[in-house]
Amino acid sequence: MARSQTDMPRVVRVMRHPGLWEELPECQQCMGQGACLVEQAVPDYRSGSGYLVERLGECPECHGNGYAEWPEDAEDD
Repeated sequence: MARSQTDMPRVVRVMRHPGLWEELPECQQCMGQGACLVEQAVPDYRSGSGYLVERLGECPECHGNGYAEWPEDAEDD
């Protein structure tokens, strides 16, 4: 079965080493921005529990880089 254009992730050109450009897939969680909504725990000292709030923070998938590594099975193709 052939892959369509929508199945392929967008790629980002990144220079991780001086003079060496790499094409890596864009992070799907933050869409290449490096930041997305993350949950943050807020303790409630009065009741001994807490709650969660959503805030803009560093993407947990790409660690704020905006790109991901190629999957292991994709390198064999």
